[in-house]
Amino acid sequence: MRAACYRVDITPVIGTPLGGNVREDNRSRGVHDPLYANFLYLKEKETKLLFIGLDIVGVFGSFVRKIKSRIHQRTGILPQQIVVFATHTHSGPDVMECFKDEYDPLVVHYLEELERKLVDGAVACFGSTWEARVGVGKGNEDTLSFNRRIWMKDGTLRMNWEGLDPKEVDRPAGPIDPDLFVLSVQDPHQRIRCLFVNFTLHSAILVGKDWLISRDYIDGLTRALQQRLGEDVVVLFANGAEGNINHINVRDPDQGRGFEEAERVGSRLAARVCKVITGIEYQTNVELQAITEPIKLPRRAITREQVEQATALLERVNGKIPSLLDGVPEEAYAKEIIALSKVSEPFIETELQVAQLGWLAMVSLPGEFFVEYGLAIKKLSPFSHTMIIGLANDYIGYVPTERAFEEGGYEIKTARTSQLLPGAGILVEAKVMQLLTQLKGGDCL
Repeated sequence: MRAACYRVDITPVIGTPLGGNVREDNRSRGVHDPLYANFLYLKEKETKLLFIGLDIVGVFGSFVRKIKSRIHQRTGILPQQIVVFATHTHSGPDVMECFKDEYDPLVVHYLEELERKLVDGAVACFGSTWEARVGVGKGNEDTLSFNRRIWMKDGTLRMNWEGLDPKEVDRPAGPIDPDLFVLSVQDPHQRIRCLFVNFTLHSAILVGKDWLISRDYIDGLTRALQQRLGEDVVVLFANGAEGNINHINVRDPDQGRGFEEAERVGSRLAARVCKVITGIEYQTNVELQAITEPIKLPRRAITREQVEQATALLERVNGKIPSLLDGVPEEAYAKEIIALSKVSEPFIETELQVAQLGWLAMVSLPGEFFVEYGLAIKKLSPFSHTMIIGLANDYIGYVPTERAFEEGGYEIKTARTSQLLPGAGILVEAKVMQLLTQLKGGDCL
């Protein structure tokens, strides 16, 4: 097997708007830590896989298709063998299309530069391969992540960022996913050159803290690993099905929200990664496969009544959208309703992707899926171990469970961040199972 890894700085210029929350003044004022695009390329005989992890809040299908096409033209790798995913930092550039009328010119320039950097980075990565040993390990970390949907003792559903009284909390409304996967790649001297870390936890501890650009807890994770393994080790981080998972422990009212907390989470996760690494067994030949397939998912219809209510609300506030650190103000949702009312297409077409690396299956999901879907896919998968890569290849918004639609809450509110019908997640789960079964049969690229 041959491998290569590469890293490119993708930090935007200061002044570029930050994405991840809704506030009137969202222009960045400095850089706490740089953002990166991290590449991992694997080649076993004639089969290839290229992973590109980006420290941004999300990626859209149109952008990813363009990137994959240009990389294919320059390197020959097939688009279905490329996985592009976002770490989902809420302290990076505002590259999403939601909750605003148009892209800021600095974001337009950023995306143009990002496209160039990703294509050039992939070409550079392909040109620097070496004989490799690859190993995959799995661990458990159940102290850092929490289901952010909370049942109160009075029977109401609340979000864990709402400053809840611990004495009034009943229980979480759902589970977490404690799985920690680590893919480690060594060179011929048995030195670790690249780590691919997969864990399910919203990268939203900071949310544009002090208007500074940051990778969130992923910075602490990366620095801790590089301090132990070498400054040139490339670390890719892929989030899981994190749609309803964050770091907030409602039992701890003194928990911080700043850089110290991000450092604590990153360092703790790095310690777990190092523990997993000690048990990894390496191989020089690992089976690689990949499949992609389009899927159409049903979009909610916007009613005339919704548009009238949204219009009336915006008229009352003269179109002004208040700032909010966590969640989204109702005025912003009103603008989203009006924007969606102009969309006539009843379906969202996106892409599902599955890949195999030895005994590990890797499922790429194009948005923020609830953790229940990730757990179900892992349980039903024909592979002994299955990793979920969220926010991969596209962004279709939140994909809540049907039960969550009945319960209500933040993630199901209609906007461009959540516009699918309740059954969409089940359709994705069923299609993923078909693809994994096909992958297990071996008839893939």
